[in-house]
Amino acid sequence: MGYLVVWEDRAARTTTIRLPVAVVHAIQDSGADPVLFLTGGPGSGSLAPAAFPGAYPWTENRDFIALGQRGTQHALPSLECPEIEGAFSDSYLKLTGRERDARLAAGAAACRSRLEASGVDLSAYHTDAITEDVVDLAQVLGEQSLTLFGLSYGTRVALDLARDHPELVSAMVLDSPLPPDVRYDDESARNFRRSLEGIAADCATLPACSRSFPDLRARFFAALRDAESDPITLSLDDGMGRVDFDGARLAALVNTGSPGGIRAAPLAMHMIASGDTSRIRSLVSTAYTGSDFAWGMRLSVWCSEAWPFSERASASGPDDALFGYESAAVAPVLCETWRVPARPEEFVNPVASRVPTLLIAGEFDPATPPSWAIHADRLLAYSVAITIPGGGHTPSVEWGGDGCAMRLAAGFVSDPARFLAGEIVPDCLGDTERPEYQLRPSSER
Repeated sequence: MGYLVVWEDRAARTTTIRLPVAVVHAIQDSGADPVLFLTGGPGSGSLAPAAFPGAYPWTENRDFIALGQRGTQHALPSLECPEIEGAFSDSYLKLTGRERDARLAAGAAACRSRLEASGVDLSAYHTDAITEDVVDLAQVLGEQSLTLFGLSYGTRVALDLARDHPELVSAMVLDSPLPPDVRYDDESARNFRRSLEGIAADCATLPACSRSFPDLRARFFAALRDAESDPITLSLDDGMGRVDFDGARLAALVNTGSPGGIRAAPLAMHMIASGDTSRIRSLVSTAYTGSDFAWGMRLSVWCSEAWPFSERASASGPDDALFGYESAAVAPVLCETWRVPARPEEFVNPVASRVPTLLIAGEFDPATPPSWAIHADRLLAYSVAITIPGGGHTPSVEWGGDGCAMRLAAGFVSDPARFLAGEIVPDCLGDTERPEYQLRPSSER
């Protein structure tokens, strides 16, 4: 592992920053271009794949590079914000909307002031800057071309590179695509609802699931609707006391992003539909243990290039797509407090490219739905979009799943032209099993 030294602001050229880089060398060097990992987030660390290289089949004959994005963990500076992390602790669930906003705003203001006092230019942390970091990295490593493996937000970085530096990109795997022209902050509540409805519909086609949870979709959404006028009150531990859960809060208790969450989703929906407060309480986590997530980097990216172009930014509140469930990726008050300038409007234009591309989407992904992969695919000249049945968010790294998405990615990376021509067809897709839904609480097994 080493550090890549780049300008914080390439126009000003007054301050340098350091980005961590890990290179896993191929077991047998084939001379093929390396694979560069682009993590999601924004705000997540990027070095974990270097600790588990055996999970990525291309390390047999290609170097695998992990670049820590500017502002994330292990970068210097790291835009971590313990002040914002602290705002989520203790009695956050019990606070009213205004109280939560006030606490988050105070945390963001404190973090912003601390970072700016240390000399950080918060406006220099965005996707275009990250793509130029990749260009600098390729030059330092002496690489003429790269294969990109991007997850979620990392797919936006990859598309940025394909648009601005197509000569550097030989191929792309985009897992859970986030095209620049979609409006996450306007659509996420609808996407989450689609995920919930899809799982309920899938459960209805499986005899054991449909017997255990009859008429699940109608009962679940009726319970959310009823909770809008008559919230479910839960007595929580950790000194939280009694907390009211309306429809949006109840919906948020169902996790559809991961394999485990998808398997447990029908049971969770059934618990909510039944109105059994003791069982619903088991879905609530009141502990917030913190993380290595770089909130400052996330806010600098999102509040400059996603939030300003959303309809939600000018609306008085979330729509009723899911009973007032907040559609914004970050609480609006955080962007209002972070105060970074919007990126140029052309950044959010759709990306057209001739770079060979595999787009992977999870059927039940609540964050980046399959429709976004199909949307991006339409402007890519040499591409294919594949939906993983029963999959959640970033299915290629759903290590608890059947591994089909990673095999698709590996097959594509081995020879993009043959894959796109249909000459390389991993046999797993037709054999993918439906999720084995959990029918009883773990305590009753």
